[in-house]
Amino acid sequence: MVPTKKRRSDRISAELPIVISGVDVLGENFADPGRTIVIARYGAKILTYRKLTPELEILIQCLMTKEESEARVLGQIREGTEGIYYGLELLDQQVNLWGVEFPPIEESKTAVGRALMECTRCRNRELVYLNEFEAEVLGGYHSLWRFCKKCSDTNLWKETWIQAGEELPQEITGAAPATPTHLAPPKRTRNDRKSVRLELHMKALIRDPQAWEEVVVTEDISRGGLRFTSKKHYGEGWKIEVALPYSPGGHNVFSMARIKHAMPVPGTQDFVYGAAYIPWQDAWVDG
Repeated sequence: MVPTKKRRSDRISAELPIVISGVDVLGENFADPGRTIVIARYGAKILTYRKLTPELEILIQCLMTKEESEARVLGQIREGTEGIYYGLELLDQQVNLWGVEFPPIEESKTAVGRALMECTRCRNRELVYLNEFEAEVLGGYHSLWRFCKKCSDTNLWKETWIQAGEELPQEITGAAPATPTHLAPPKRTRNDRKSVRLELHMKALIRDPQAWEEVVVTEDISRGGLRFTSKKHYGEGWKIEVALPYSPGGHNVFSMARIKHAMPVPGTQDFVYGAAYIPWQDAWVDG
């Protein structure tokens, strides 16, 4: 079992080719291929055929970025026909192993959604925390104007995903590509709630404790949580993982939430669920 720890960064679902190497318990050197399933600033869930023991220190190389870091095996998550899943903790915090900038998780308390985005000029990639209005613009245009630390300028950012065989740029080259000059401002709503609630219909991916996944459509979203409709049963108090917005075929960023209430939709088999985000200090991790 992987020990429970406080979450220190959000997690992104991403399958990246890796090589793990080290010395096993018998003193034998090994170097084996594998792939990530989930990546985070300080760790990862990986899949490999190699038997690894908890607390074993290994070297992990990401073949996409060509970066490497020492890592500690937290434990085995599960075993299947495709291999063994492990949770890892990265030990070299100065190395950007995955080529993605992760913001401080303390900033997530103002977010209603999370997205992996790329600067269209320098291709710098960041996990971006979205407020209510950024989420609405992103849902409509799949892009945002935001400041890029690498370019030291405000550029257009787009939703992106990581391709296993791609080459990442080492420096900014060339001029910025042509980008749209007019993006409609988000429609603001007023209410008396502590957090602004937007009646925004966006696709979200829900994972529940039984490990099923489903794509739902939100009824509304706010910094405190979301409402969504589903035919599946979610019990009050259940912890779920939410990827909002959901990117089909892309890399989804999950946050923790708890089902607060369920209401049947008259004349249908649907339920409208209300879910509240769980503060990052109280969320669990698996690597």
